[in-house]
This record gives sequence, C-alpha cells and structure tokens, in this order.
Amino acid sequence: MKINNHFVFLVLGTVFGMSINFVYGDSDFILELQNVNKEPIVSKLEIDGENFQQICPFDTCKIEFTNSSFNPPKLGNMTIAHTIDFNLKYNNKDVNVEPIKKEQTEKFSESMNACIIYDIIKDKGREIYFCKDGPNSMSRNSDSKSWYYESIGIYDAIKNTYTVKADLIDNSAY
Repeated sequence: MKINNHFVFLVLGTVFGMSINFVYGDSDFILELQNVNKEPIVSKLEIDGENFQQICPFDTCKIEFTNSSFNPPKLGNMTIAHTIDFNLKYNNKDVNVEPIKKEQTEKFSESMNACIIYDIIKDKGREIYFCKDGPNSMSRNSDSKSWYYESIGIYDAIKNTYTVKADLIDNSAY
C-alpha cells in the first residue's frame, strides 16, 4: 500500500501547526524571566483560564515576587529548571466581609524541575533552546492546592531570557 505524499504533508503540517500554536498561541500560564544567568527577574506572569478564580478569588490581586532561580542546560545535562516563589495579595472590597479577611496574602510556589531540551537553534548570533516538561506545577502553600500545567520552555542564551507557556491539565489538593 502506497502512502499518498499529500496525506503525509497534511499530517506533518497539522502537528507542526499545533506545536506552534501551543508555543505562541493563547496559554493559561505565561512566565517570562530576564537576566536568567545572573539573578533571574520575573518580567511577566499571567495566569488565565478556568482556575483563575481559585487563585485570585477577588477582583484584584497583586503579585509580590520573593524568590526566583534558573538552572540553564549544561554539558551532559540537557535540561532546564526554574522555581519562582511569590505572595499573592488580594483585597476584598465587599463591606460584608469581616475586617480581618478583607486583605489576605497567600504564598505560592511555581516550578519546572526538568524541562528536557528537544531542539536547539544556533546560528548567526542566536542560541535558543526549546524544552518540554512533564507536568509542572503551581502550589498554594497554605492548603497545598496545586495546579498542573503542560509546558514548553524557550531559553534564549544570547538575550539571557526564559519564557514558559503552558496549558492547564489538572488541579488537585493533596
């Protein structure tokens, strides 16, 4: 049985298109780190999707980053890892809420422990690593509630930046 060349190109084009859309399309979670090889600075953290109300139960939330780390790939270990810790402060403007509960702070931690590099682009002043991780997680420290994401990381060694784009796959409490 002979496979039609058009079918092969259609399948490959669809898979490639889905991968590009996952990396560059809408995501439930976006993290951008700058200055990753010295002292990583979180320049962007966006959390969207169905669980945003669980993370930020009131109208406005303010994020205060407390710690971040980044481990670039090394010879013999072609993985990338990062961790960020942050406090989420929210203020409930509802006058019927007890005064103590009007302003609360929750501690969160987000990490990707072993993002495995699947592609490297090195040419004309570019050195970009693409990695895919099994589920990475964001956890609320007070009750161990966790949100799990399927993630892709993009590390630009020349620009000294790292971007994670992810889609929610599960949430649970342990």
